Amino acid sequence: MNSQQIIQDHDRWRKGAGGAPAGLVGQADSHAYTGLDLNEARFEGSSFSGSTFSATTFGQATWSGCHFTGCTFTGCDFRAIAIQGCTFTECNFATSIFDEGSFNTTQFLRCRWDELSFHHSRWEQVLVLDCTGTIVRGDTLTGEHVDFTGSYFEHLAFNNVRINN
Repeated sequence: MNSQQIIQDHDRWRKGAGGAPAGLVGQADSHAYTGLDLNEARFEGSSFSGSTFSATTFGQATWSGCHFTGCTFTGCDFRAIAIQGCTFTECNFATSIFDEGSFNTTQFLRCRWDELSFHHSRWEQVLVLDCTGTIVRGDTLTGEHVDFTGSYFEHLAFNNVRINN
């Protein structure tokens, strides 16, 4: 079964219209998705190139060992997502929520972040290298071994944050 079918089946399952829970393992994807419910979806060792997600929810999803290149995420809700060992290269994130998310051994390389929130999130070994953006917020964010080398954000608002402490 191809990646698009697995993702759409998960959306149908979440909406009570058939389908099945997504376990996307070792797949490749380059499709556009809008308005999907991908809460609790599991992506492992998959590659996304040029994929677009808009108005999609990824609450309590688990992503591990995935690679995202040139992908766009707009108006997405990533609340309580767990991301481990993933790399995002030249991806765009806009008006999205990562509150209560967990990021481990994750890299953001030359990405764009606009209007994102990371309230109550946990970061461990996160690289945010040569990234840019506007309005990035985080209250009670904690992180160790976090590197923002070469990144520039207009209006970075972190309150009660402990990074590399």
